[in-house]
Amino acid sequence: MEAVLISRNPGGESTTDRTLDLVLAGHGKRNRQALDSLPASEWSTSNAPNSHPGAAQAAAEPQDASYKPHALGTYSKLGSDEPNELATFVQGREAWLGNAELREAVEDDLRLFAEQSDHTEGFLLSTQLSTGFSGVTSSFLETLRDEFPKSAVWLTALLSDARGWKRPDSDRAKAQRLLNEALGLVAAEDLASMVLPVQPVQTYDAYVEGRVRDEWHRFLRDDVDSAEAYETVRTMHLQSAGSELREPNVLPSLIEQLNWRGGTKIASLSGHTPLAPAPYYGPSGSEAARKKVRTAERDFSAWRGEGEAEGGTKEKKGDAEVPFAQYSVVRGLDFEESQEIGPLLEKAAEPLKEPLARWVSLADPFPVLPSLPPVFRGLHPYTGHPLSLPVPSTALPLTSSSAAAPSAALFGLPDQTFPSALSFTAQQPTRGIPLLTTLSTRPTTALYLRHLARGVRELRRTRAGVLREFEEGEYALGREGVEEARERLEALWDGYGGGGEGEGDEAEGGKDADEDWTATEQVEEEWDL
Repeated sequence: MEAVLISRNPGGESTTDRTLDLVLAGHGKRNRQALDSLPASEWSTSNAPNSHPGAAQAAAEPQDASYKPHALGTYSKLGSDEPNELATFVQGREAWLGNAELREAVEDDLRLFAEQSDHTEGFLLSTQLSTGFSGVTSSFLETLRDEFPKSAVWLTALLSDARGWKRPDSDRAKAQRLLNEALGLVAAEDLASMVLPVQPVQTYDAYVEGRVRDEWHRFLRDDVDSAEAYETVRTMHLQSAGSELREPNVLPSLIEQLNWRGGTKIASLSGHTPLAPAPYYGPSGSEAARKKVRTAERDFSAWRGEGEAEGGTKEKKGDAEVPFAQYSVVRGLDFEESQEIGPLLEKAAEPLKEPLARWVSLADPFPVLPSLPPVFRGLHPYTGHPLSLPVPSTALPLTSSSAAAPSAALFGLPDQTFPSALSFTAQQPTRGIPLLTTLSTRPTTALYLRHLARGVRELRRTRAGVLREFEEGEYALGREGVEEARERLEALWDGYGGGGEGEGDEAEGGKDADEDWTATEQVEEEWDL
């Protein structure tokens, strides 16, 4: 778990990060050794220099007063069912509440951060909500609220795929992850100012029946691992959003905008990679342009339904509904291009109006770092724009003798052929890639809440043994606590518009129509808790 205090610098034109990390130490590892083995945070900007003035101090300076690491005992980093795994919400609570020394050290560091900050913008937290860190985070949030009761707190929760794209998991592990997400989300929604659940890394099918499925991955190579490409794009948008939230005054004002209704604390993240200039989408007022904008946008926060094919991007019911509020960040377009793309974005968001639908244009594109995997194809090596756009052929000096033949197609002359996987894949754009990153609150969040609420209800209905891990023990919530979380999820589901779908609780006194209640009601023995 990473907690970053955003502090305004003197002059008010930039901010500085003060970062506190809670990590798993692992057997035989000390604090520093554990941290050295960690990959860079997907949310942090420390590995993206120049992303904003005074960005996070890198872990290469561990003694810096603005970077404080802490380790959680000797838990395993391995997968489900491994010895000493920090696997459940309750284990996470125990790791925090049962370690007074750790709590006191963290509280001291938080107070030190406050003393160093003349003006506090708020906190950016990132964590895994599907593991035991859900319990660590919920308990940490209680401490954070005691120390900073009025500060804005933005929590980004990275989810794990219960079905697993890397390896199959047991039914018990899937149930653990669902309960972790359910209990963690309820606690976070209560204590944080805004919660952003981000879906797990997943594979996708690049083609269906010989045609591109969706515009969003049209410029991703089909000769690299699709999960790696997906993770690269997702991380780019996480860091783009994180960089914008670090700008002066943005964090508190954006939270106020997205949660103007008072009951929409759960946000969504979506984006275009790369962002093409307005001519690519067509006339801004046309329905075809609005549709192309939607299909070129990937939602990284919506839950993938069980009925959806593995790696697919099936449009879910309600996807066309208007969001409650949204904030878009355009990166990498010059002034004239941004003024052309602006009306298209506004049209796509209708009937939302200012100040509920806002967008900002930043001239600098997302920087392409040497560590970025070569996942893109068909992009201009200098601007990062798609090469299938109608741009003058003089815009790009030809660097290969073999480029003369397809240049007419690449540069928008009669046949605007989409570049193949072998065209312009060896070199990535040198300056950067233009992006459109959107943060929003929207009715489709009800789909995720419904998934969690129904999952908890089904586990209770079948008296699943895994519930004992969450209801028994010194730091457990008890049967009443789990039931209260389920009720809270259903209330949130209704608040996001789920109650009007005619699904879920309408059948036979609140029982789901698609559940087999008869089999359970015939069981007479009680589950001994």
